[in-house]
Amino acid sequence: MKKHYIFIIALLLLFLLFLYFYLKPNNYTIDYQIDKVKISENYNKKEKAYYFTLNYNGKNYKVISTSKYVHKRKLIENIDIKEQNQLTCFDIKSEYLDFYPICINENNNEYYSAFYNDEANFEKKENYENIEINKLDEKTYLLWNYRDFIILNNNNKNKVTLFDQDIYNIKMFYQYENYILVPDYDQEFTFDKMYLLNIKNFKIKTINLRFEVYFDSYFLGNEKDKIYLYDTKEKQEYYIDISKEEIYKTKNQILNNGKWETVSGQKLINDKLEFKKAKIYEYTLKDNRLYFKIYNDDKLLQIINKKVDTIVSQDEFDVYYISNDILYKFNIYEGETALLKYTEWNFNNKNMVFIFE
Repeated sequence: MKKHYIFIIALLLLFLLFLYFYLKPNNYTIDYQIDKVKISENYNKKEKAYYFTLNYNGKNYKVISTSKYVHKRKLIENIDIKEQNQLTCFDIKSEYLDFYPICINENNNEYYSAFYNDEANFEKKENYENIEINKLDEKTYLLWNYRDFIILNNNNKNKVTLFDQDIYNIKMFYQYENYILVPDYDQEFTFDKMYLLNIKNFKIKTINLRFEVYFDSYFLGNEKDKIYLYDTKEKQEYYIDISKEEIYKTKNQILNNGKWETVSGQKLINDKLEFKKAKIYEYTLKDNRLYFKIYNDDKLLQIINKKVDTIVSQDEFDVYYISNDILYKFNIYEGETALLKYTEWNFNNKNMVFIFE
Protein backbone atom coordinates (compact mmCIF):
# COMPACT_ATOMS: atom_id res chain seq x y z
CA MET A 1 0.00 0.00 0.00
CA LYS A 2 2.85 2.37 0.88
CA LYS A 3 4.51 1.78 -2.49
CA HIS A 4 1.18 2.46 -4.16
CA TYR A 5 0.96 5.91 -2.50
CA ILE A 6 4.56 6.72 -3.43
CA PHE A 7 3.85 5.78 -7.03
CA ILE A 8 0.74 8.06 -7.17
CA ILE A 9 2.65 10.98 -5.61
CA ALA A 10 5.50 10.51 -8.11
CA LEU A 11 3.03 10.54 -11.01
CA LEU A 12 1.40 13.69 -9.64
CA LEU A 13 4.74 15.45 -9.31
CA LEU A 14 5.69 14.47 -12.86
CA PHE A 15 2.37 15.80 -14.11
CA LEU A 16 2.84 19.11 -12.26
CA LEU A 17 6.37 19.45 -13.65
CA PHE A 18 5.02 18.78 -17.13
CA LEU A 19 2.38 21.50 -16.71
CA TYR A 20 4.98 23.96 -15.39
CA PHE A 21 7.36 23.54 -18.30
CA TYR A 22 4.55 23.27 -20.84
CA LEU A 23 2.68 26.39 -19.79
CA LYS A 24 5.50 28.73 -18.68
CA PRO A 25 6.32 31.57 -21.12
CA ASN A 26 9.11 30.94 -23.60
CA ASN A 27 10.90 33.13 -26.08
CA TYR A 28 10.07 32.16 -29.64
CA THR A 29 9.90 33.39 -33.21
CA ILE A 30 7.66 31.88 -35.86
CA ASP A 31 6.91 32.95 -39.43
CA TYR A 32 3.68 32.33 -41.31
CA GLN A 33 1.45 33.93 -43.93
CA ILE A 34 -2.19 35.01 -44.11
CA ASP A 35 -3.30 35.74 -47.68
CA LYS A 36 -0.82 38.34 -49.00
CA VAL A 37 0.61 39.25 -45.60
CA LYS A 38 3.81 37.61 -44.35
CA ILE A 39 3.95 37.60 -40.55
CA SER A 40 6.88 37.28 -38.15
CA GLU A 41 5.62 36.58 -34.62
CA ASN A 42 8.01 37.01 -31.69
CA TYR A 43 7.51 36.70 -27.93
CA ASN A 44 9.97 38.20 -25.43
CA LYS A 45 9.37 36.69 -21.99
CA LYS A 46 11.60 39.25 -20.21
CA GLU A 47 9.53 42.12 -21.58
CA LYS A 48 6.26 40.13 -21.46
CA ALA A 49 5.41 41.37 -24.93
CA TYR A 50 4.56 40.06 -28.39
CA TYR A 51 6.18 41.73 -31.40
CA PHE A 52 4.79 41.29 -34.90
CA THR A 53 6.21 42.36 -38.23
CA LEU A 54 3.73 42.38 -41.11
CA ASN A 55 5.15 42.38 -44.61
CA TYR A 56 2.71 43.54 -47.27
CA ASN A 57 3.60 44.60 -50.80
CA GLY A 58 7.27 44.63 -49.85
CA LYS A 59 6.85 46.96 -46.84
CA ASN A 60 7.15 46.10 -43.15
CA TYR A 61 4.69 47.19 -40.47
CA LYS A 62 5.44 46.56 -36.79
CA VAL A 63 2.91 46.21 -33.97
CA ILE A 64 3.16 45.21 -30.31
CA SER A 65 0.79 43.43 -27.93
CA THR A 66 1.20 43.12 -24.17
CA SER A 67 -1.73 40.74 -23.75
CA LYS A 68 -1.27 37.78 -21.41
CA TYR A 69 0.98 34.99 -22.68
CA VAL A 70 -0.74 32.00 -24.25
CA HIS A 71 0.87 28.71 -25.26
CA LYS A 72 -0.68 28.78 -28.73
CA ARG A 73 1.39 29.98 -31.71
CA LYS A 74 0.39 31.77 -34.93
CA LEU A 75 -1.90 34.03 -32.96
CA ILE A 76 -3.09 36.30 -35.77
CA GLU A 77 -6.14 34.71 -37.36
CA ASN A 78 -7.19 37.32 -39.89
CA ILE A 79 -6.17 40.74 -41.19
CA ASP A 80 -8.71 43.09 -42.77
CA ILE A 81 -6.94 45.36 -45.26
CA LYS A 82 -8.55 48.55 -46.55
CA GLU A 83 -6.91 50.66 -49.25
CA GLN A 84 -8.33 54.12 -49.91
CA ASN A 85 -6.91 57.56 -50.78
CA GLN A 86 -3.27 56.46 -50.56
CA LEU A 87 -3.92 54.91 -47.12
CA THR A 88 -3.51 51.20 -46.45
CA CYS A 89 -5.06 50.22 -43.11
CA PHE A 90 -4.70 46.95 -41.20
CA ASP A 91 -7.25 45.67 -38.69
CA ILE A 92 -5.69 42.62 -37.03
CA LYS A 93 -7.90 39.92 -35.56
CA SER A 94 -6.92 37.43 -32.83
CA GLU A 95 -8.86 35.37 -30.35
CA TYR A 96 -6.12 35.70 -27.74
CA LEU A 97 -4.39 39.06 -28.20
CA ASP A 98 -5.46 42.70 -28.41
CA PHE A 99 -4.24 44.63 -31.45
CA TYR A 100 -4.54 48.28 -32.41
CA PRO A 101 -5.35 49.19 -36.03
CA ILE A 102 -2.66 50.98 -38.03
CA CYS A 103 -2.48 52.73 -41.41
CA ILE A 104 0.28 53.77 -43.75
CA ASN A 105 0.33 56.55 -46.31
CA GLU A 106 1.74 55.13 -49.54
CA ASN A 107 2.89 58.59 -50.67
CA ASN A 108 5.15 59.46 -47.75
CA ASN A 109 5.54 56.03 -46.12
CA GLU A 110 4.32 57.44 -42.77
CA TYR A 111 2.46 55.40 -40.14
CA TYR A 112 -0.88 56.66 -38.80
CA SER A 113 -3.27 55.59 -36.08
CA ALA A 114 -6.66 54.53 -37.43
CA PHE A 115 -8.07 57.31 -35.20
CA TYR A 116 -5.78 59.98 -36.68
CA ASN A 117 -8.62 62.15 -38.02
CA ASP A 118 -11.17 61.31 -35.29
CA GLU A 119 -10.80 64.38 -33.05
CA ALA A 120 -12.89 64.25 -29.87
CA ASN A 121 -15.42 67.01 -29.18
CA PHE A 122 -15.60 68.75 -25.82
CA GLU A 123 -19.06 69.20 -24.32
CA LYS A 124 -19.31 70.95 -20.98
CA LYS A 125 -21.29 68.75 -18.54
CA GLU A 126 -20.42 70.54 -15.29
CA ASN A 127 -18.07 73.10 -13.78
CA TYR A 128 -15.97 73.09 -10.61
CA GLU A 129 -13.70 75.99 -9.61
CA ASN A 130 -13.60 77.24 -13.24
CA ILE A 131 -12.62 73.78 -14.49
CA GLU A 132 -15.05 72.63 -17.15
CA ILE A 133 -15.75 68.91 -17.07
CA ASN A 134 -16.81 66.81 -20.03
CA LYS A 135 -15.87 63.32 -18.85
CA LEU A 136 -13.74 61.64 -16.19
CA ASP A 137 -12.35 58.13 -16.31
CA GLU A 138 -11.31 56.00 -13.33
CA LYS A 139 -8.28 58.20 -12.54
CA THR A 140 -7.95 61.05 -10.02
CA TYR A 141 -6.95 64.45 -11.42
CA LEU A 142 -4.94 66.98 -9.45
CA LEU A 143 -5.04 70.44 -11.05
CA TRP A 144 -3.07 73.52 -10.02
CA ASN A 145 -4.82 76.91 -10.32
CA TYR A 146 -1.96 79.06 -8.89
CA ARG A 147 -3.36 78.98 -5.35
CA ASP A 148 -5.12 75.64 -4.79
CA PHE A 149 -4.86 72.04 -5.82
CA ILE A 150 -8.19 70.99 -7.35
CA ILE A 151 -8.89 67.27 -6.90
CA LEU A 152 -11.36 65.65 -9.29
CA ASN A 153 -12.55 62.10 -9.76
CA ASN A 154 -15.85 60.30 -10.23
CA ASN A 155 -16.52 60.28 -6.49
CA ASN A 156 -15.11 63.57 -5.19
CA LYS A 157 -14.52 67.20 -6.07
CA ASN A 158 -12.36 69.04 -3.61
CA LYS A 159 -9.67 71.66 -3.26
CA VAL A 160 -6.62 71.97 -1.00
CA THR A 161 -4.76 75.20 -0.25
CA LEU A 162 -1.03 75.00 0.53
CA PHE A 163 0.42 78.49 0.09
CA ASP A 164 -0.39 82.05 1.12
CA GLN A 165 0.54 83.50 -2.27
CA ASP A 166 -0.16 82.69 -5.91
CA ILE A 167 2.45 80.45 -7.54
CA TYR A 168 2.38 80.73 -11.33
CA ASN A 169 4.41 77.63 -11.98
CA ILE A 170 5.35 74.83 -9.58
CA LYS A 171 8.77 73.98 -10.98
CA MET A 172 9.58 71.50 -8.23
CA PHE A 173 7.20 68.67 -7.47
CA TYR A 174 7.32 64.91 -7.25
CA GLN A 175 4.45 62.52 -7.86
CA TYR A 176 4.73 59.31 -5.85
CA GLU A 177 2.02 56.66 -5.56
CA ASN A 178 -0.99 58.51 -4.03
CA TYR A 179 1.07 61.52 -3.00
CA ILE A 180 2.53 64.69 -4.40
CA LEU A 181 5.59 66.23 -2.72
CA VAL A 182 6.20 69.99 -3.10
CA PRO A 183 8.50 72.50 -1.35
CA ASP A 184 7.12 75.35 0.71
CA TYR A 185 6.80 78.02 -1.99
CA ASP A 186 6.06 80.69 0.63
CA GLN A 187 9.83 80.66 1.26
CA GLU A 188 12.30 82.44 -1.01
CA PHE A 189 15.46 81.12 -2.66
CA THR A 190 15.75 78.13 -0.30
CA PHE A 191 13.31 75.91 1.56
CA ASP A 192 13.54 73.80 4.70
CA LYS A 193 9.98 72.52 4.63
CA MET A 194 8.01 70.36 2.21
CA TYR A 195 4.39 69.30 1.96
CA LEU A 196 3.23 65.77 1.24
CA LEU A 197 -0.35 65.81 -0.05
CA ASN A 198 -2.37 62.59 0.03
CA ILE A 199 -4.84 62.80 -2.84
CA LYS A 200 -6.96 59.94 -1.45
CA ASN A 201 -7.93 61.56 1.86
CA PHE A 202 -6.80 65.16 1.13
CA LYS A 203 -4.53 65.20 4.20
CA ILE A 204 -1.35 67.29 4.21
CA LYS A 205 1.77 66.20 6.05
CA THR A 206 4.56 68.72 6.71
CA ILE A 207 8.15 67.43 6.41
CA ASN A 208 10.70 69.68 8.10
CA LEU A 209 14.19 69.42 6.62
CA ARG A 210 17.44 69.69 8.59
CA PHE A 211 19.16 71.13 5.49
CA GLU A 212 18.18 74.18 3.49
CA VAL A 213 17.71 73.31 -0.17
CA TYR A 214 17.73 75.78 -3.07
CA PHE A 215 14.73 76.08 -5.35
CA ASP A 216 17.14 75.52 -8.26
CA SER A 217 17.11 71.84 -7.29
CA TYR A 218 15.31 69.16 -9.25
CA PHE A 219 14.01 65.66 -8.55
CA LEU A 220 15.85 62.64 -9.93
CA GLY A 221 13.36 59.88 -9.14
CA ASN A 222 12.61 57.46 -6.34
CA GLU A 223 13.55 54.03 -5.07
CA LYS A 224 10.61 52.72 -3.06
CA ASP A 225 9.78 55.46 -0.51
CA LYS A 226 13.07 57.33 -0.91
CA ILE A 227 12.76 60.36 -3.20
CA TYR A 228 16.03 61.74 -4.61
CA LEU A 229 16.80 65.34 -5.61
CA TYR A 230 19.86 67.29 -6.66
CA ASP A 231 20.69 70.83 -5.48
CA THR A 232 22.51 72.52 -8.37
CA LYS A 233 23.64 75.45 -6.19
CA GLU A 234 25.14 73.37 -3.40
CA LYS A 235 26.12 70.58 -5.83
CA GLN A 236 24.69 68.07 -3.43
CA GLU A 237 22.39 65.07 -3.91
CA TYR A 238 19.84 64.26 -1.22
CA TYR A 239 17.10 61.75 -0.63
CA ILE A 240 13.94 62.23 1.40
CA ASP A 241 12.77 59.17 3.26
CA ILE A 242 8.99 59.50 3.20
CA SER A 243 8.40 56.87 5.89
CA LYS A 244 10.89 58.54 8.29
CA GLU A 245 10.01 62.10 7.17
CA GLU A 246 13.69 62.97 7.02
CA ILE A 247 16.27 64.20 4.49
CA TYR A 248 19.73 62.66 4.02
CA LYS A 249 22.83 63.55 2.01
CA THR A 250 24.08 60.96 -0.43
CA LYS A 251 26.72 60.62 -3.14
CA ASN A 252 26.03 61.66 -6.73
CA GLN A 253 24.26 58.69 -8.30
CA ILE A 254 21.32 57.76 -10.48
CA LEU A 255 19.27 54.60 -10.85
CA ASN A 256 19.50 53.28 -14.41
CA ASN A 257 17.30 50.27 -15.21
CA GLY A 258 17.49 49.07 -11.60
CA LYS A 259 21.27 49.58 -11.20
CA TRP A 260 22.97 52.43 -9.35
CA GLU A 261 25.51 54.44 -11.35
CA THR A 262 27.89 57.04 -9.96
CA VAL A 263 27.82 60.31 -11.94
CA SER A 264 29.61 63.64 -11.72
CA GLY A 265 28.02 66.73 -10.28
CA GLN A 266 28.70 68.56 -13.54
CA LYS A 267 26.73 65.96 -15.48
CA LEU A 268 23.84 66.28 -13.03
CA ILE A 269 23.88 70.05 -13.55
CA ASN A 270 24.27 70.03 -17.33
CA ASP A 271 22.03 67.11 -18.30
CA LYS A 272 19.32 67.27 -15.61
CA LEU A 273 19.50 63.50 -15.21
CA GLU A 274 16.59 61.38 -14.04
CA PHE A 275 16.22 57.77 -12.97
CA LYS A 276 15.50 55.62 -16.00
CA LYS A 277 13.57 52.44 -16.53
CA ALA A 278 13.62 50.60 -19.85
CA LYS A 279 10.47 51.04 -21.93
CA ILE A 280 9.34 48.78 -24.72
CA TYR A 281 7.07 51.48 -26.11
CA GLU A 282 6.18 55.09 -25.37
CA TYR A 283 4.33 58.15 -26.57
CA THR A 284 6.50 61.08 -27.59
CA LEU A 285 6.22 64.60 -28.99
CA LYS A 286 7.97 65.77 -32.13
CA ASP A 287 7.28 69.26 -33.49
CA ASN A 288 4.14 69.39 -31.32
CA ARG A 289 2.81 66.22 -32.91
CA LEU A 290 1.99 63.13 -30.86
CA TYR A 291 3.59 59.80 -31.82
CA PHE A 292 3.71 56.23 -30.54
CA LYS A 293 7.07 54.45 -30.73
CA ILE A 294 8.07 50.80 -30.30
CA TYR A 295 11.61 50.68 -28.92
CA ASN A 296 13.10 48.47 -31.67
CA ASP A 297 11.33 50.22 -34.55
CA ASP A 298 12.60 53.41 -36.19
CA LYS A 299 9.11 54.20 -37.47
CA LEU A 300 6.86 56.55 -35.50
CA LEU A 301 3.09 56.05 -35.45
CA GLN A 302 1.30 59.41 -35.75
CA ILE A 303 -1.53 59.44 -33.24
CA ILE A 304 -3.87 62.37 -33.78
CA ASN A 305 -4.18 65.17 -36.34
CA LYS A 306 -3.71 68.16 -34.04
CA LYS A 307 -1.09 70.30 -32.37
CA VAL A 308 -0.23 68.93 -28.92
CA ASP A 309 1.32 71.33 -26.42
CA THR A 310 2.50 68.92 -23.73
CA ILE A 311 2.26 65.31 -22.61
CA VAL A 312 0.95 65.16 -19.04
CA SER A 313 1.10 61.45 -18.28
CA GLN A 314 1.44 57.99 -19.81
CA ASP A 315 -0.02 54.78 -18.43
CA GLU A 316 0.55 51.73 -20.59
CA PHE A 317 -1.41 52.41 -23.82
CA ASP A 318 -3.13 55.52 -22.42
CA VAL A 319 -1.62 58.96 -22.88
CA TYR A 320 -2.91 62.26 -21.46
CA TYR A 321 -2.03 65.54 -23.14
CA ILE A 322 -3.03 69.19 -23.42
CA SER A 323 -3.93 70.85 -26.70
CA ASN A 324 -4.82 74.52 -26.36
CA ASP A 325 -6.99 74.62 -23.22
CA ILE A 326 -8.29 71.03 -23.24
CA LEU A 327 -6.94 67.93 -21.52
CA TYR A 328 -7.35 64.82 -23.69
CA LYS A 329 -6.87 61.11 -23.21
CA PHE A 330 -5.87 58.85 -26.08
CA ASN A 331 -6.02 55.07 -25.99
CA ILE A 332 -4.39 53.30 -28.90
CA TYR A 333 -7.28 50.81 -29.08
CA GLU A 334 -10.15 53.26 -28.53
CA GLY A 335 -9.08 56.69 -29.78
CA GLU A 336 -9.34 60.15 -28.25
CA THR A 337 -11.53 61.46 -25.40
CA ALA A 338 -11.86 65.11 -24.33
CA LEU A 339 -11.82 65.30 -20.51
CA LEU A 340 -11.32 68.75 -18.97
CA LYS A 341 -11.06 72.37 -20.05
CA TYR A 342 -9.36 75.28 -18.29
CA THR A 343 -8.69 78.57 -20.06
CA GLU A 344 -5.37 79.10 -18.24
CA TRP A 345 -3.92 76.11 -20.08
CA ASN A 346 -3.82 78.32 -23.19
CA PHE A 347 -1.07 80.32 -21.48
CA ASN A 348 0.48 77.96 -18.96
CA ASN A 349 0.33 74.17 -19.08
CA LYS A 350 3.60 73.08 -17.44
CA ASN A 351 3.19 71.22 -14.17
CA MET A 352 -0.47 72.15 -14.00
CA VAL A 353 -2.02 68.65 -14.19
CA PHE A 354 -1.15 65.48 -12.27
CA ILE A 355 -2.93 62.16 -12.77
CA PHE A 356 -3.17 59.35 -10.21
CA GLU A 357 -4.57 55.83 -10.18
